[in-house]
Amino acid sequence: MTLRNIRQGILVLGMVLVGSHPTLAIEGDDATIANYIRMRWPTSVRLSDNGALYFVHNPDGIRQLYAVAPGQKQEDAVRLTDFPDGISGYSLSEDGRYITVSAGKGGNEQNDLYMIKVGKNRVDPLRVDPDVVFGSVLWRRDSQVLAYRANDTSPSDFHVYVYNLASRKHKKVMGGKGYHYPADFSRDNRRLVVAKYNSASYSQLFEVDTSTLEVREITPTDGQWSFDPIGYTSGDRKFLVNTNYEGDSKTVHAINLATGTITPVLPDLKGQEVDFATMDSARLFLAVLVNEGGYRTVHIRDGRTFKAMPSPNLPKGIVGNVILKGQYMLYSLSNAKTPGAVYLWNVNSPYKDGIPLTSADTQGIDVSKFRLPELIKYPSFDGTKIPAFVYLPSDYKAGKTIPFIVYYHGGPEGQFRPGFNRSFQYFVSRGYGVIAPNVRGSSGYGKKYLEADNYKNRYKSVRDGIWAAKYVVDKGYAKARNIAAWGGSYGGFMTMAVITEAPEWFGAACNVVGIVNFETFLQKTKAYRRHLREAEYGPLSDPEFLKSISPLYKVDKITTPLLVAHGVNDPRVPVDEARQITAALKKRGIDVEELYFEDEGHGFAKENNRLRYYDTLAKFFDKHLKH
Repeated sequence: MTLRNIRQGILVLGMVLVGSHPTLAIEGDDATIANYIRMRWPTSVRLSDNGALYFVHNPDGIRQLYAVAPGQKQEDAVRLTDFPDGISGYSLSEDGRYITVSAGKGGNEQNDLYMIKVGKNRVDPLRVDPDVVFGSVLWRRDSQVLAYRANDTSPSDFHVYVYNLASRKHKKVMGGKGYHYPADFSRDNRRLVVAKYNSASYSQLFEVDTSTLEVREITPTDGQWSFDPIGYTSGDRKFLVNTNYEGDSKTVHAINLATGTITPVLPDLKGQEVDFATMDSARLFLAVLVNEGGYRTVHIRDGRTFKAMPSPNLPKGIVGNVILKGQYMLYSLSNAKTPGAVYLWNVNSPYKDGIPLTSADTQGIDVSKFRLPELIKYPSFDGTKIPAFVYLPSDYKAGKTIPFIVYYHGGPEGQFRPGFNRSFQYFVSRGYGVIAPNVRGSSGYGKKYLEADNYKNRYKSVRDGIWAAKYVVDKGYAKARNIAAWGGSYGGFMTMAVITEAPEWFGAACNVVGIVNFETFLQKTKAYRRHLREAEYGPLSDPEFLKSISPLYKVDKITTPLLVAHGVNDPRVPVDEARQITAALKKRGIDVEELYFEDEGHGFAKENNRLRYYDTLAKFFDKHLKH
């Protein structure tokens, strides 16, 4: 890496890149839901050796790839892509000369791969096939070869390929049943570690000789544990993983590639849940991201000895976008009053603050006045303490009842994180309270908690969700039936489940791309997702159980006004789920509001669609809860 160039580029970027946007200040109630949803900032920021900055942004309402040359301002960024439906992601080669871009159509997640040679301003197809999903691009450290996954020979299975830039040839290096993706190339360029994802709590790692195609598993075969790949150490003799091996919480271990011995390397973090870790190309530094009750902190370690090094002193929030490049680290920080601006920090000057490289368009709203949520734990039906974040209006006074929203995250093996949330802040500004529980089955709290809702335990998590509503009533925040249930994907299922199991608590509900019939969901979801979802919810071979947990078959219990929103091209939870529940409710003469987006999938990527959705949602909640 040319550190001289990167230092010069960074020096200029740090002085001129960030600036406030010329948006007039908006006070109090003058801000509309559209103002909140239009807040925007660059994401997926990467830094090239010469100081050029790349990021994904949506100033025109659709996510595209942008570049900022050294010395230029963020507002002067050049758009490199122009896909009608935006991009899904990109990957920058180590030498900064090439960029791969992944993009699909209308939210269908059938992503193709494209190549950009930096400076040519041309997007060329690399792997394009409407019937195949391509993804997980990984560049070799010499920037001459890249690896990726594709389900080209079987829609149910992802195989791993490598592409050589010089020969322009694609080569399969590992196949087989299951979801495989490339994890890291060895320093000598001869070996590639491939990960196989079986479920949220079970994954395997294999080492492939890319010349002979010999494969060997490097993770234990005598149990089922989660092994998230980090990478080879500097001498290629060990491979670092984030794992709950023989324990409950995930932390960083080293696999000795000669003996197979697995050793924890961060004893001082024992018992804490590590989200992920990353290294620089030379493997001199290791950044470890620790989950602290939903917040995320960063810890810097020596990449050879794993001894603690000084880490940046950051406000409480979610640290993300962590990229180690030489002695520099890119990172973002997000919390309830801080959009995810990206900073540059020097590992060798640890006591200096990070230099801001990007800025947010906050639509003139003073986000510094937003309140951080309170982290609480409420008791569920069996005494289990459920962590949750509670947001209250700035003028809230104890004993006053207000309309409240219970927000259920997706996954289910996800976790609500208290980052910057436009919609929450809008509702709080309008006098609502919000509680976001991490019901059992959520990640971030160890293997036991993660698996506590699997298969036959599904409705334990539903009852946790109901008891969130009970909690806000018991605390005097809200009255029963003046509470909304709201969530997307698995959170959409939770929404439908709580209003069928406990309709007496909820006066409004919004189901976004949610499951209502587990049997049809498993039959129609994309083939490569089916096995992973069966491991969580139960197999198609047990239709009676799947029926027993499906809200569709309890539709006669629904008395809560309902809004259903779905993307027509959703590959994960097909739109038929939404149409089944709305048809069943209409058959019973119950009014239900519907929103369908013809050019969206599992969520709403385009800003114009998000504006329509959130405007409808805000009016729907006001209509049913503000009385």
